[in-house]
Amino acid sequence: MLEAALGFGLLLHFAYAFSWEMAFVGLLVPSVAVITNASFMVIFPLTFVANTFVPLETMPGPLQSFAEWNPVSAVTQAARELFGNIPPGTPEPTAWPLQNPVLYTLIWAVIIIAVFAPLSVRQYKRAARR
Repeated sequence: MLEAALGFGLLLHFAYAFSWEMAFVGLLVPSVAVITNASFMVIFPLTFVANTFVPLETMPGPLQSFAEWNPVSAVTQAARELFGNIPPGTPEPTAWPLQNPVLYTLIWAVIIIAVFAPLSVRQYKRAARR
């Protein structure tokens, strides 16, 4: 029960961090209609070059390396571990981020907030002055 609560907390924390990135992107684009395309350009490579949909072992070398260090792969691995949902026969990860997915996800969340919260606030102040 505690691990599931931690899993939900970790997912919420990562989503909160990522919302700062999307807020910044939203403040940069000129109209509401553009935000869908702009956010898709950020989300697409992170989501699809990760272990969310396919096993890492099936990816070619460079994509596999990117996916191993991708924060979306780490949050996916952390959620699977905390919710007790590791598929049977899944090989042990060899990359550090997937061996320590909770810590790696927290590190990324802190970095994302530290970078994009001030950028978003600054961009909002600029937009509010117009």
